[in-house]
Amino acid sequence: MQTRINRVAAINWAQRNAVAALLCALTIAGCEQPTQTPVMPVTLDPERPTVLITGSSRGIGLEITRQYAMKGWNVIATCRTPSNAADLQAIADEFPNVTIERLDVTDFDRIDALAEKYRNQPIDVLLNNAGISGGRESQQFGNLQYEVYNQVMAVNVLGPLKMVEAFMPNVEASDQKKIINISSGQGSISSTFGGQYFYRASKAALNMVMRSLAVENKKAGITIGLVSPGFVRTDFTKGLDFPMMITPQESGAAVVAVIDNYGIEQTGTHVRHTGEPQKW
Repeated sequence: MQTRINRVAAINWAQRNAVAALLCALTIAGCEQPTQTPVMPVTLDPERPTVLITGSSRGIGLEITRQYAMKGWNVIATCRTPSNAADLQAIADEFPNVTIERLDVTDFDRIDALAEKYRNQPIDVLLNNAGISGGRESQQFGNLQYEVYNQVMAVNVLGPLKMVEAFMPNVEASDQKKIINISSGQGSISSTFGGQYFYRASKAALNMVMRSLAVENKKAGITIGLVSPGFVRTDFTKGLDFPMMITPQESGAAVVAVIDNYGIEQTGTHVRHTGEPQKW
């Protein structure tokens, strides 16, 4: 019985050796091995200032992208699906200083990969523009869709926070050292008129997160700003029609002007597109 067990063990050992030898032979013969494509760092024109914009495929983000492109900046314009961003692609076709990158701000691995790609690139203005409203139907009291709340907070708060964490070295290495966040008057606690619970909560949270970062990074010369773009005719405000509403083109130009004048002495404050202080 013991002899039989030894014979079976010997056979199993021989089989394992044969498999190992076969694998070794395949490797030597050039059998395809899994490889990782190295991330190639990118360096843009060092003579130009650089802005990185999230949510640049439509609305305010698209117009801000156009404004910086016309100013001659290096523009890293990000959006979730570049293949569907025809208007953004048209800007990139017209202005060779615009680079389009795929980015969903809830995909932290992708944010890290993009930061690695641009690790040697100073970024003068990191502009957190990507955001969602969550829709009106999902925010009706008595029928609140809480999974939508989680999504709104992920995009509007955690996404910008992760972007700052990932790209802070790029901002620190730049001349202007600005991190600007597109906020909203709807995040104001003192002037709320109710409704839009998820969206309002997300913008109030964004304001607090960025104000905290501003306090911590002021000594390092990092300017962190919050800018309200105005009451703009976009997908966010579809179906609304009020005299005070402005076009994305008007908003984009105004926001860029505010950013140009936003200095370290203002860091952590909320400013309207007109340059006036926004109520907290």
